[in-house]
Amino acid sequence: MNKGLCILLGLMMGLGALMANEKVIIAHRGASAYLPEHTLEAYALAYGMGADIIEPDVVLTKEGILICSHDLYLEATTDVAEKFPERKRDNGHYYAIDFTLQEIKQLRAYGRTPVSERATLPRFEVPTLEEMIQLIQRMNKQTGRDAGIVPEPKSPAFHAKEGKPIEEPLLRLLEKYGYKGRDAKAIIQCFEMDSLRKMREELRTDLPLVFLTSTLISESVLNEFKQFGDGIGAYRYLIEDAQGRSVNENGFVKACRHHGLKVYVWTLKNEVDAARRFLYDYGVDGIFIDNPDAGVQAKRKE
Repeated sequence: MNKGLCILLGLMMGLGALMANEKVIIAHRGASAYLPEHTLEAYALAYGMGADIIEPDVVLTKEGILICSHDLYLEATTDVAEKFPERKRDNGHYYAIDFTLQEIKQLRAYGRTPVSERATLPRFEVPTLEEMIQLIQRMNKQTGRDAGIVPEPKSPAFHAKEGKPIEEPLLRLLEKYGYKGRDAKAIIQCFEMDSLRKMREELRTDLPLVFLTSTLISESVLNEFKQFGDGIGAYRYLIEDAQGRSVNENGFVKACRHHGLKVYVWTLKNEVDAARRFLYDYGVDGIFIDNPDAGVQAKRKE
């Protein structure tokens, strides 16, 4: 086998199962356009709609258990202010890290459902990451599919300041359920590069790592990240403007490709045509979307 082919095969194997060349549809917070985000029901619906990967944002509880929540605090998506009115901090927020899991399980999860519509919802609860993983793995077993997960630890710097670093508990739980090595059906994403570096270099994870950004990244930062990372999760308007036109002749995607990095884009809604442009005109590797069914339709080019 020639040297060039060996290198190519090595790179392909190193990218892992979810980082290969197939386009992927990532359910943003589950099927969050239809059901309250980060509930088991929203994850199950996203799975049923055909999403390739399900996204759980994660934070820690008081006793260090990982729960699925986009926010560090609970009041925007649950009835915590009604159940525990005295538990807010001086800044007015009810932080998940101040509550035990038993307390959090008493809450009703509403997601971003408008207050005026909350009375029409059945009862949803805040799941643990372990419950989410168990759900996805059971559905994979029952259906024969192999959907993946892309957990995002929220604000690792905040957790470290609170005396509860989030990286090690996350990696430990993922490994418990078999998510380890480059071929695992899991990607870790984060807005904090230092946290991703810690997971790779200090905690020695082999899982693919994706750096999230809402702003343009310099060539020097891309070059730095490629030393230990695998992909960039980019805000959609870094690639296409609000009028649906390519930004700088697709310069950001090209820069990421130059450094050997995958590109994922966030966040789309019920936008089949836009999803097709990102996937096939701009050539991104995957899209985060609130409406997974629209993403699946776009991927099939129907």
